[in-house]
Amino acid sequence: MGPTFGRGAMTNGYVDIKNTDMMLIMGGNPAENHPCGFKWAIEAKRTRNAKMIVVDPRFTRTAATSDLFLQIRAGADIAFLGGVIHYAIENNRIAKEYLTNFTNAAFIVKEGFKLPEDGLYSGFDATAQTYDKSTWNYEEGDGSGAATASAKLALPPKVAYDLTLQHPRCVFQLLKKQYSRYTPEMVERITGIPKHQFLKAAELFTSVRKDGDMKKVATIIYAVGWTQHTFGTQIIRTAAMLQLLLGNVGRAGGGVNALRGHSNIQGATDMGGVFDIWPGYLKVPNPTDVDLKTYLDRTTPKASKPAEWDSFNYWSNTPKFAVSFLKAMYGDAARKENDWAFHYMPKVDRNYSWTEIWDNMYRGSVKGMFAFGM
Repeated sequence: MGPTFGRGAMTNGYVDIKNTDMMLIMGGNPAENHPCGFKWAIEAKRTRNAKMIVVDPRFTRTAATSDLFLQIRAGADIAFLGGVIHYAIENNRIAKEYLTNFTNAAFIVKEGFKLPEDGLYSGFDATAQTYDKSTWNYEEGDGSGAATASAKLALPPKVAYDLTLQHPRCVFQLLKKQYSRYTPEMVERITGIPKHQFLKAAELFTSVRKDGDMKKVATIIYAVGWTQHTFGTQIIRTAAMLQLLLGNVGRAGGGVNALRGHSNIQGATDMGGVFDIWPGYLKVPNPTDVDLKTYLDRTTPKASKPAEWDSFNYWSNTPKFAVSFLKAMYGDAARKENDWAFHYMPKVDRNYSWTEIWDNMYRGSVKGMFAFGM
């Protein structure tokens, strides 16, 4: 979610679920684990006749409230989502205008870029076990290759693009090629979901874009049943791509919405309650960050083409975010003349993560622990 949308948090929020027309719930059981939040899903069903699809290895209380339940093999989520992506593209249930205006679908990728048909992308060095990512970028120029300024404000200058989405190296066509293998038969083989059941689910979920209709909106709801897989990041990225294809992001009732644990994991990260981030997902300073400039130089990602591509680099705004945070912390005491009071902020000198605590207990450097509510 972070690399896709800028921040790794639910895109819409609990209450907004009441505005949806379609719900896909995977990797979670909100009826039992998030009962207060789940009332908004029930309200969407009651007031909007919203449909609910639940995909889970178990028949849960959430599944009991669904319109369609599919029993999936544990760990096969990517195959299911990839199959829905393939179905949406093949049946023209995508939001084309949305894709060209609000995503990189029309951007043309550099010549020489190769999809992982053999398991590896282009540029892999077998000896060094690393990738040369020089082909992992966009061509310069305008549509059809003419090197002129972009015609659309939503597109950065001098990027090659094809608004028809037909160029063989545009992001959309590469995506289409990548997911062409995710046929209903493949989904059945990997997930254990019978083909006819999968097709019913894919048809229902993508029906919000039937005949090009943009009035309806769908949401994907998940919890730690996705995130705690070793490949959880890839599952969530696939869900994000599906929602962008359908034009369901940035709209009331849409998005990709993570439901966290009862102890408010999401709130802890949003508000900077964990060791490695400030509020707003800013990285914490370390002892080498002797001033704000040093800290910002270390933590602000650089766009591959600075200035021109900064609009596609959300975290290029890190300096603005950091100063805003320091002003919120110290008020009038944070001024440009005193480096926005950066020197008052503690510097983290080691790994204080949850997993490291357990390792330190084993090593003997942590002598005791108070565990509340666990």
